[in-house]
Amino acid sequence: MQKTALDRWLQKKYVYVCKVYCNTLPAAVPEGAILEETTESSGGRYLYCITVEDDDQLNELTAKLEVANITYTSRVSEKGGLVGRLFNHPSKSFTLQVAWLCFTIIVLSVVFSGLPVRLWENLSAEEEDVKGKSKAKAEAKAAPDAEQPVKFDF
Repeated sequence: MQKTALDRWLQKKYVYVCKVYCNTLPAAVPEGAILEETTESSGGRYLYCITVEDDDQLNELTAKLEVANITYTSRVSEKGGLVGRLFNHPSKSFTLQVAWLCFTIIVLSVVFSGLPVRLWENLSAEEEDVKGKSKAKAEAKAAPDAEQPVKFDF
């Protein structure tokens, strides 16, 4: 299924993180970046891994690395957890799932409210019944203040 622009933005914002690998640390690391020492499982070529979640942080970090003439490489990886499963499903669009859920809830609430039954009764009522009810309502409205004779039963 094709992803919407909102799906892609959600993935970029909440799922993807950029990891910058280098052997020498720059003079300053951007605020919010996570600095870690790498292990043998990461390939063993680099000593440090700096994880950034924002494009601005990434641009700032790479600018500092280039000014300091430090060799680096960057890789995009995915976060795990619930957010990753919700926003990064390969064959489903999160936005369309939410839209279908809202549509289903609205349809079920209308069906269980009894509105279709009342509409059917109104639309399928016999013409005479409708006229008789409207005459009775008209008579009741025409003389509401007229005095009714009082009957006494002895």
